[in-house]
Amino acid sequence: MQPLTWIEISRSALQHNVQALRAASQQGGRTPLLCAMVKGNAYGHGLTPVAQELVAVGVDWLGTADLWEIAQLRQLGITAGLYNVGYLDPAQAAEAVRFEARLVVYDDQVVTAAAQAAAGLGTRARLHVKVETGNNRQGLRHDDAVRLAVAIGRDPHLQLEGLCTHFADVEDTTDHRFARDQLQRFEAVVQAVRTELNLPPPGHPDDKLLAHASNTAALLLWPEVCGALVRFGIGTYGLWPSKETLLTANQLGRKHITLQPVLTWKARIAQLRQVPVGEWVGYGRTFRTVRPTTIAVLPIGYYDGYDRGLSNLGQVLVGGQRARVIGRVAMNIVVIDVTDCRAVRVGDAVVLLGSQRATDGEGDRISADEMAGWLGTIHYEVTTRIAEHVPRLVV
Repeated sequence: MQPLTWIEISRSALQHNVQALRAASQQGGRTPLLCAMVKGNAYGHGLTPVAQELVAVGVDWLGTADLWEIAQLRQLGITAGLYNVGYLDPAQAAEAVRFEARLVVYDDQVVTAAAQAAAGLGTRARLHVKVETGNNRQGLRHDDAVRLAVAIGRDPHLQLEGLCTHFADVEDTTDHRFARDQLQRFEAVVQAVRTELNLPPPGHPDDKLLAHASNTAALLLWPEVCGALVRFGIGTYGLWPSKETLLTANQLGRKHITLQPVLTWKARIAQLRQVPVGEWVGYGRTFRTVRPTTIAVLPIGYYDGYDRGLSNLGQVLVGGQRARVIGRVAMNIVVIDVTDCRAVRVGDAVVLLGSQRATDGEGDRISADEMAGWLGTIHYEVTTRIAEHVPRLVV
C-alpha cells in the first residue's frame, strides 16, 4: 500500500557526500577514521535506513546521542563503531559498555560506572574525554580534563581512546579567530595528557590517541586539523552548515567540494476542489480567495512535522511548479492553491521538500535552507522535526 506522505532518501547522494567528505578530510596522504553523525533520527532522514547505507559505503563509526539510539543500531545488526556524544546516566553505563559503544565523558560517576561494567564483562570501556574550550556546554576545562584523562589512562578497565572538543562558532561566521583559539586550547590539553601518560607524539606508529575537533564545517575549511578521526553531521545529508561556511570554502579555493541533498519529502493530493471568489480557507479564516481558486488538500500537517509557521507562507512543488500554502497548517491537513498548475489530479505526488521535474523537463527545488528562511530558523531544525512515523524509503 502506498503511503500518503513519505520521505525518499537518495542512496547515490548519500554515497557522493561521504566520498566528498572523505576526500576533503585527507591531508598529506593520511586517511582519518570517518564518524558520521546519525543522532536525531539521522538529522530527520531516518536512523535505520541511513545507518545501513552509511556502513555500506565505508563509514567507520556512527555518532549517537543516547542509549536508545545505541540499542536500536546494535539490534539492527550494525557492528560499526558507535560514538555516543550525549550524556549517559551512570545507571546506563553498563548497557552502553555491553553494546561496545564509545562514550564521550566528563563526569567521574559515569567513568566509574563504565569501569565497573567493563570489569564485570572482562573488557575495557573505550572513552573520549570532552574538553571545554569555549562552547561552555559539555566538557571539562584544562586542569580537570587532564586529571580525568590521566585517571582513565591509568585504569586497567578503561581505554583512553580519545580527547575531543566542539567548536562554538565555526559555522555562523567568516571570522574564525575564536575557533582557532579553541583549537589552541584543545591542543594544549592534548599535549599535557600525552606528557602525563608518556604517550608517543602524533604520527608515531605507536600513537593510538584520537584527538579530534572537526565537524562538517571544520573539515571542509581546514583539512589540516582533522587528525585521525573526523566527525561530520549535516554534510552527510548534502547540506552545507551555513552560507558563511560555503562562502569561506569558496574563498579558500575549495570550490571543487560539492554536496547533494539526500532527502525529498512527498505527499499525495487527497482532494481537489473549486472555491469561489470571496470564500475563506482553513481555521481562523486567515486566507480569503480573490479569484476562482482550485485548491488541493494534502493529508499532512504539523503532526507530521510540517511546521504551522508555514501557514500562508510555505510553497510546495506540483508537477515541478510552485504552489502556495493557503490558510493555516492544521494537525493533519495542508491546503495549497493549484489554480495555475497544469493537469493536477488526485493522487499526484507533491514535493514538500526537495526537487521535482515537470513533464517538459523543467523543474524546481524547495531546499531546507529556503524553508528555514521562511520559518526564521536553521535547516537542521527543518529536517530533524519531520516526524519519525513518516516512512523513509531509500531510492
